[in-house]
Amino acid sequence: MDPDRAMVDDYTEFVRTNLNAQPPPPPPISQHTPVSPQVVEVVRREKPPVHRIPKQRAEEFRASKDDDLERAEFWLENTIRVFDELSCTPEECMKCVGSLLKDSAYQWWNTLVSVVPREKVKWEFFQEEFRKKYISQRFFD
Repeated sequence: MDPDRAMVDDYTEFVRTNLNAQPPPPPPISQHTPVSPQVVEVVRREKPPVHRIPKQRAEEFRASKDDDLERAEFWLENTIRVFDELSCTPEECMKCVGSLLKDSAYQWWNTLVSVVPREKVKWEFFQEEFRKKYISQRFFD
């Protein structure tokens, strides 16, 4: 038999056999459930809760000459309690405390923060400086 003829016969047989064969099934459709990106909800207050401070019975501090160290200490402890009840962040505490300082106490704080590096002015810093100025200093007067 002619080699070319044998190749044609083999090819013809192959086509005839495979023509009736079923094509392979398509790949299965995956049951892919779309995953939505996780969203982290950040709750931010636009303004610190200064308007809620009076409702919590926070008092103003004026630092008059008649004040004693117990009054200053009571004011600071009460202010810390109020800010805790309002769940204030340290940054919000710093914004709110300024609204409670009046007269010479306000002037003292404004003068102090004008000469201290901004990154150092934190809630803990305020408490420490307030104690130095109005509580500890009274022992030496």
